[in-house]
Amino acid sequence: MKHLGIVTSAVVGTLALFGAGMTANAASYTQRSNAITQYSSGSLRTVDNKATGFVKAGNYAGGSGISNTIKSVSGNQKWTLKTKYVFPRADAAKNSDKYDMTNPQSSAYDGGHYLYVVYQPHYAAGMKNKGFVVRYDLNKLGKMSLEKQQGLLDSKSGSSAVKVGGIFTTGHGQSLAYDKKSKSLYMWRDTTMSATRESTLQRISTSSLTPNKAITFHMSNHGANVPGGHDLTFDHSGNAFYWTVSGSRVKVYKGTIGSKSVHFRLTKQLFDHRPGTHEQAMGYNGHNGRLYLVADDSITSFPAKKLNGNGSLKASDFKYTKFNSHREFESLNFDNGGHGLLMSNRDPEILRSTTAY
Repeated sequence: MKHLGIVTSAVVGTLALFGAGMTANAASYTQRSNAITQYSSGSLRTVDNKATGFVKAGNYAGGSGISNTIKSVSGNQKWTLKTKYVFPRADAAKNSDKYDMTNPQSSAYDGGHYLYVVYQPHYAAGMKNKGFVVRYDLNKLGKMSLEKQQGLLDSKSGSSAVKVGGIFTTGHGQSLAYDKKSKSLYMWRDTTMSATRESTLQRISTSSLTPNKAITFHMSNHGANVPGGHDLTFDHSGNAFYWTVSGSRVKVYKGTIGSKSVHFRLTKQLFDHRPGTHEQAMGYNGHNGRLYLVADDSITSFPAKKLNGNGSLKASDFKYTKFNSHREFESLNFDNGGHGLLMSNRDPEILRSTTAY
């Protein structure tokens, strides 16, 4: 993608990680040039994604036990999801309420052994916009009963299947994503939900589970601030995607994250129908080349390649599924065979689709 003469200035600094006095040296870059391709409203077209229904979020419910099944109730694609992994319910890992593991916000799967989960214990003192990342070894979890998985951190000895990282500024925390091309974890540092002059994307070390790089940049279109994302995903070619809602319409952004700079463009198709109250997550399935928009009790997908150029999506390209679980849907990843891995909160777990897509 053409980067329109991007110029950056790099400052190597120290990111405060706010966890047990931990600090780590992390590269910090400030991009001086505008990070978004300019566009006019007349260059955009609307797509009637009429298959997508709106699901209004209500009071969230928890699971019915340690093993759950969630089935679709309507839509043009059927889904059945069953509990595959459950997470420890420790509300004070490391003997601190700052390490409350009852509120996961997003997850990222590397396609191999590891699943990474962001937790945000927002009610603990001093933890506004701060959280931590936990790495789960799925090979080890898969050899355990669900009951044992849930109790992994009940003892002081812990478990080699779970690694808990240090505390750092996560922002909302719902945007953790794994780029298979660069073998890197990224997330937005979105400390506010409104459009701001600057946005920051940070890379998270897969070993220390804390940031080792941050890129700060601005996006403005003809003088108007363009909001960064609160969700994120990557295709297998390293393209980054996020989605937002403007009025009732969905906007999808596509871009690249370089070593010191970032560039995005608004794809030239606005979707007429938003899938739900909250934009919870975005996922990519390399098995079928589709992007997935996740809201609570709602999943919508469409072919990623049809965002290219001026776009070629039609109403018939959209697949939509509505559920009636009243659970909070936090993220959607896919394994190498095309099975969906849905992370649901209350109580935290991963549910795997019985069908490959």
